[in-house]
Amino acid sequence: MIRKKTANLPTVHVSSLLFICALLPALLFKGPQIEFFTITQIVLVIWLGWIFLHSYNSGLRIPRTALALCLTLFWLWLALSLSWSLAPNISAINFWWVGSLVLVFWLYTLTPDRDVLWSHAAAILLVIGVVLALMGIYQVLALEQHARSVFETRNTQAAFLNLVALPASAYFLRMNSERSIARHHVVILGVALFILFLSIFLSASRGASLSLAISMGLLAVLTVKCVPKRAIFLLSGLLITAFLVSKISHGELGERLPQLMQDSPRRVIWESSWNLLQASPWQGIGLGLFYLAYPAYRNPVDSSGGFFAHNDYLQIWIETGLPGLLLLLSVLVSAAWLFARALGKTNLSKDTRVELTGLFCGLTAVAGHSIVDFNLYILSIMMISGLAMGRFHELAARELKISSIHLHPSRLMGKQAYPVIVMLLFLLPLLYFIALGLANSYYDKALAQAKQGSLKEADLSLATAERLTPSDDRMLIAHADLYRHAIALLPPGADDGKKFLYEDALRFLDRAQAANSLRGLTFVIRGRLYQQNPALAGENGQELAAESFRRALALNPRLFQGRMDYVSLLLQVGKKEEALQSLDEGVRHGYFNGPELIPFYSLTAKLRREAGRVEEAKVLEDRVKELEKLTTAGYHLRGY
Repeated sequence: MIRKKTANLPTVHVSSLLFICALLPALLFKGPQIEFFTITQIVLVIWLGWIFLHSYNSGLRIPRTALALCLTLFWLWLALSLSWSLAPNISAINFWWVGSLVLVFWLYTLTPDRDVLWSHAAAILLVIGVVLALMGIYQVLALEQHARSVFETRNTQAAFLNLVALPASAYFLRMNSERSIARHHVVILGVALFILFLSIFLSASRGASLSLAISMGLLAVLTVKCVPKRAIFLLSGLLITAFLVSKISHGELGERLPQLMQDSPRRVIWESSWNLLQASPWQGIGLGLFYLAYPAYRNPVDSSGGFFAHNDYLQIWIETGLPGLLLLLSVLVSAAWLFARALGKTNLSKDTRVELTGLFCGLTAVAGHSIVDFNLYILSIMMISGLAMGRFHELAARELKISSIHLHPSRLMGKQAYPVIVMLLFLLPLLYFIALGLANSYYDKALAQAKQGSLKEADLSLATAERLTPSDDRMLIAHADLYRHAIALLPPGADDGKKFLYEDALRFLDRAQAANSLRGLTFVIRGRLYQQNPALAGENGQELAAESFRRALALNPRLFQGRMDYVSLLLQVGKKEEALQSLDEGVRHGYFNGPELIPFYSLTAKLRREAGRVEEAKVLEDRVKELEKLTTAGYHLRGY
């Protein structure tokens, strides 16, 4: 027994370290920062490879549970859906992104000494949670900003802290039940919980705050017979005190909660998302493609970023079809059934019951909050959910004495061949992620070079990025646009050079359209290429340009700069009424404030005045003045 434990110890230490090393860049990943995403995935793949390399003699134990099966089937369906995705490159990234829940679950389940891994990871997670909570408190009370620490939104911050706070609350109840635990340890955990609760309430996230309150109530009800009542009173006191302090010091949550009974902006998003769902309800449009397909169905009054449906279950249905939704729901149902079976055991120890309940409540809080948010698409939350689900599954399976399938690699291949095969198999995803991260770095570098006027250097950087990820339409669109700019810089007599660049730009756009048919920007660049090069586009060049702009606006009506290009074509041929109709359609949509909106609103106001719509023109002229003031104020703030 001693030898076995010693042999497993290095694996446990490595696994703990690898999990934290994967989590830290995941906390900084918000979407565009692909490099952070790839670092996380590379570390997770290395962790999985490490487990396989050390399983030659001991083998791998696959538990026979409905939860493990449903998680695996959900992941397999995500992989299968890549075959019909409208943009496979984006869906492949989201397969690993969303699938991190399942990957981390299996990493925990296959790790030899899971108890030590969990104790290490849980302690570090608590420290990280407290640090992020303190950052959020400082942002609210000192900077008068939203409490979001490193996250993009306060809702994500609160959801992350919920996932840390609820299991920690269960351990707080356990520690108050054991006299052998030093009192100062209980006090430290109590202070940490108060900080977590306070930060959640100060975030003013209604969904996360309600999820916390409901899950804490469930935790209290299910553990009341296992822990001293004073422990539940202490925990409840920490929660209530944190709420009262947040109400006195900030009070935004109290103001926002009554608004739940009014019309919610999310309802507008859900209605538009439901209309999008009707396009492909059975097999979906492709994982991660909601933000590309949504603009065509988006209600003009929707002021959100447009990236998520703010309901994970609706979005996963839209992207992966009805089977994807049903498999996700089956994961939740199987987890609840496993929990009920474990609690039904008469000889279940009190400590295990409390820990199981805390983990279940943490997962329930995230699942409940996902009805109004997008936790499934937050990498760090998925990773911690996978770890918590792995721990929850292990405790329940251990108590229920569920059997496992024992795989023995030593029976299938020789000891010398095994590590070579394992390393070759794991080399493929590693190379994919390395290429993905490098390509994004070269892409960002190319954009910076083009902005500085270094077009040749930008050309080389984009060419390198395309070799690394040939199916990424962003690189191809950027390359086509670079050549479009280069054509304009060539002298009048360089017809051969212009034709060469023009034809190459069209080839880039053809490849981009084949890789991703949902991105309206492809057609904007195509339209500009036709519009700016009538001699190369031919007699019907103007019509080709107009058709490209129309296709772009059909995909995304909010591409106001492409709309301006389209309107300029209409005005050139005297179609002023049709031009004004297009501008009116564009003005219906809401946009984030920026100086680039000034020409758009100014032209619309001008045409409205010429059409005799003076009052409507004045509304836009006032809007232009506001934007000009904001722009001037922005320059002053930056010291210009």
